[in-house]
Amino acid sequence: MFKIRSIAVRLILAISLTVAVACAILGTFSIVQQRSLTQLALDQQLKLQYDSVIAAIDYEGRAALAVSTLIAGMPPVAEALAKNDRDGLGKLLGESLEALKAQGIPLISFWRAPATSIYRVHAPKVFDDDASARRTTVVEAIKTGKTIVGVEPGREALSIFGMTPIVRDGKTLANVDVGAAFGKEFVDRAKRRFGIDLAVYSYDGKDFKRLSSTFGDGMVTTQDELKGVFGGQSLRRDARGPARRALSRADQELRRPAGRHSRNHQGYHRVRGRSGEFAT
Repeated sequence: MFKIRSIAVRLILAISLTVAVACAILGTFSIVQQRSLTQLALDQQLKLQYDSVIAAIDYEGRAALAVSTLIAGMPPVAEALAKNDRDGLGKLLGESLEALKAQGIPLISFWRAPATSIYRVHAPKVFDDDASARRTTVVEAIKTGKTIVGVEPGREALSIFGMTPIVRDGKTLANVDVGAAFGKEFVDRAKRRFGIDLAVYSYDGKDFKRLSSTFGDGMVTTQDELKGVFGGQSLRRDARGPARRALSRADQELRRPAGRHSRNHQGYHRVRGRSGEFAT
């Protein structure tokens, strides 16, 4: 067996081995630390994107609420509602609605208790239908006499509604309901503004239905994954296609069926999902 007799060689080998082990440990630590910092940066960026989209939804809601408050304060509107004068409402607001459509606000409706349509400026021939099953925020606004902002299904699509009751002598005469588009127009604006891809889903308690998306035909998450995130689980993975990464994490503040995410004087109630695709 070969033996190293020289003390100097033994010292050199021992030092070299020690340095090699130290370099390996430091290299491994550096790689782990770099990956950790990269993941932290990604998480921060994804949260920033999520917060930006939520802020955009809040902005749309405030805009709708501002318009409904303005309409509710117009004396001719209250007079027309008291007389059930649909033609008068159409003359008052028809031209204004055309201007609002260009701003992404295509819906103006009036309701009486519990949630029976008096007049829709955007669909004047459809009235006297009861929408209390799907428009629970309208029921709440009329019952409480307080303004509400919420995401709910309209007759044709999911929208962001701002509601202002018209109260006379302590009683709600009618509810002014203004809706901002929450479909393709919204996701396209969000992509142009924030540079991110996202999709909007509705949930009926059983399945998720994709309403609009900037992902094209591609899917980032499956039905089971969306249900898991909606139920409070976390999902994190690398994704192929238009989205490089998808981060999904649900911070559940209140579990409600689709369309019952609303804001009133007490604050927001919604299920929040941080993801490349947002389930609302």
